[in-house]
Amino acid sequence: MTTRRDFVKLALGTGAWLAGTSLGCNDKRPGARSPDHGHPRYWVLILLSGGHDTLYTTDPKQPTEVDRIVTLPTDNRIVSVGEQRWGAHFAPLAKWAPELTVLNGVQVRTVNHDTGQKQFFHLKTNIVDSMPGVMDLIATRRSGQPLGVAYVNLSSRVMHSPAYFGTADQFYFGRGDVFEHVARATPQELQALTKVYREQARSLARSGPGWREAEQTAIYLEEVADFFERVATVRPLVVPERSTDYVVQEMAESLERALWLIENDLCCGVVLDLGLLGWDTHIRNEPKQTEMNGNFVKLFDDYLTELHTRKNRHGVLAQRTVTVVGSELGRFPRQNDMLGKDHLPQTSFVLSGPGLRGGRSFGRTGPRMEGTPLAYRTGEPAAAGRVPLLDDVGATMLHLAGLDPERYGYRGRVCDFLMATTS
Repeated sequence: MTTRRDFVKLALGTGAWLAGTSLGCNDKRPGARSPDHGHPRYWVLILLSGGHDTLYTTDPKQPTEVDRIVTLPTDNRIVSVGEQRWGAHFAPLAKWAPELTVLNGVQVRTVNHDTGQKQFFHLKTNIVDSMPGVMDLIATRRSGQPLGVAYVNLSSRVMHSPAYFGTADQFYFGRGDVFEHVARATPQELQALTKVYREQARSLARSGPGWREAEQTAIYLEEVADFFERVATVRPLVVPERSTDYVVQEMAESLERALWLIENDLCCGVVLDLGLLGWDTHIRNEPKQTEMNGNFVKLFDDYLTELHTRKNRHGVLAQRTVTVVGSELGRFPRQNDMLGKDHLPQTSFVLSGPGLRGGRSFGRTGPRMEGTPLAYRTGEPAAAGRVPLLDDVGATMLHLAGLDPERYGYRGRVCDFLMATTS
């Protein structure tokens, strides 16, 4: 049962965090909420934290396809579905191949986790802390959802966007999960909390007329008030225990929270940080990648199944939700002296949802797993093309949401080949 002290801490603590993080934000959300006009309604961005080894997942290779320096998996099964090739660890996802799109060889231009994580949540290189995340931008087009974006289980403060609302991972930051408090709170407590936020928003707006940071923070507080007001009317989120292993349970809870948030139309976007850097395998790469990928694939399979099972008044979730899965960096193809693999400034993405070309695999890599150029209209290899860049993924997602990428500083190329229909 939520105590009065928990209730007060939740109201004042979250309000203070929003006020602090809104400073310097360059993105002011419009008061009028735009309809989605046929664009995806929900967006889920999933970080496999640490860097998955694509030889085991989306870009497997035969020995004849790679240089001798490349360390291939011991279990090097490759499952082919049409033009897609799935490595041994992601092979169970092959049944979803018609709905999944793979993009390999994406350059991220960093081998640093902090930089890579910040870039991942922007889907953009060359960023600064005051920039809104890519989901925050997409959420400016939301239609009727009270909250723009919810961030779930972030393991580092560097990943917090100016509009951050959500929960940090308790392994690093201790207990105090906002979603746990919400699940325990009564509708009456949530309504009272809504009133507190609205009063804070009005007070802040009155105290700083013309002060842009204060006005922006008041907008965020109103959004959070809207969120708690709506939450009071939906079923509480109760996550069953899926595993006694903390990392596995954290993955299960995160994906279940994403489903609950979009099923109840509580937000436009959900950002998930999975694995507590468990994919950062400088030591014993093969067994650790096997463990992390195996756990993720089982839970992601369940997530995809639930997307097809659950629906709300806007339709079946799978038909309205774009899901983007990737890492902040990749694994170097050669094994080191500790049987691990070090960082590589390149990774791959798995995407699904409306507007995307399912059943396809794009982005070729060479004999040392280096990304090679492709044509941005067709996605086919092209000597005169260019190697995919993280900025291109961000620009494509904004375009899919009906936004002009250049307006928000995204100089990447829109990947026409990823679109379900091309002009």
